[in-house]
Amino acid sequence: MMDTAIQTTLTPEEWKIIMALREIPDSPLRAKVSGLLGELMRFIQQPRCLGMQSDGFPCGTPNTSCEECQQMLKVLDGLAARVPAQG
Repeated sequence: MMDTAIQTTLTPEEWKIIMALREIPDSPLRAKVSGLLGELMRFIQQPRCLGMQSDGFPCGTPNTSCEECQQMLKVLDGLAARVPAQG
């Protein structure tokens, strides 16, 4: 894989996330985490629940309390509870 330099400005929180991902040794675990983060970000940016609005169009917004969004929040809460807190 060829690395390409990208010029951008990151917030301190974004920089922490990028550096944490880069510090994971090249392995199947890194590939899995990277793929999972990509899928999670795509879902959060554009949720596509199966529920339909009254006009017949799919939800498409994270501001509703649909079942799929609620399920994702439960999954994230469960992951957060299982990750050891850093002191």
